[in-house]
Amino acid sequence: MKLLLSIILAGLLGLLSFLGPIGIYIICAIITGVIFRSFYLIHEIHKQVVQGRTIDRANEVYENYLKGKTKEGQ
Repeated sequence: MKLLLSIILAGLLGLLSFLGPIGIYIICAIITGVIFRSFYLIHEIHKQVVQGRTIDRANEVYENYLKGKTKEGQ
């Protein structure tokens, strides 16, 4: 269904190009909007996936365990 919708929208955009400068302007505005929206969404996804250099809680507990074990061994 999405493929059919994409084909129809591409056909409509193709027809807009026959309207002269106004149609080409509309096509460029649509394409520019889609590109900027895509970059924004990619940036949001990147912020959620890569959350900086945070210390893993499991790693922190393991390090505390090792510190406590070395203190007991002394």
